[in-house]
Amino acid sequence: MDASPPLFWSAALANMAAMVLLVAVGIVQIRRGRVAAHRRCMQAACVLVALFLAAYLGKRLLLGAEELASWSPAARWNLRIHELFVTAMLLSGGRALFLGRRLARSRRLTGRPEDPPPAAGLERRHRRAGRVAAVCAALGLLTACGVWWSLRT
Repeated sequence: MDASPPLFWSAALANMAAMVLLVAVGIVQIRRGRVAAHRRCMQAACVLVALFLAAYLGKRLLLGAEELASWSPAARWNLRIHELFVTAMLLSGGRALFLGRRLARSRRLTGRPEDPPPAAGLERRHRRAGRVAAVCAALGLLTACGVWWSLRT
């Protein structure tokens, strides 16, 4: 493996840490009833995810993939588990975003009686998808630390 973690992966780790922090702040905001602040935090977290995905695609196209053959079996397992958490985060976060947008157009959040009421169970499904995404993001960050550390040894 490389003697020191490449700058790209150090930046990616910092990006993921910032994203997890925004998600945590967003959760605190919604628990305090601050819907607009919650939405801003979660949208900013989505932007960080999109920036990473674009940067990763560019890196793969320009520099190629990492040479996993030189990684230890434990490091490869950690990478695969990390990728599993990130995939689950993307899927559940996408679902939470989709449901949150539907919820934002309902009278529950707009306060306008002419807007439609939220569909039955919409808030519960949004909350559940968001929780799964948040837990997967935190576990993804934890395993990302392991991936980053593997690049050092």
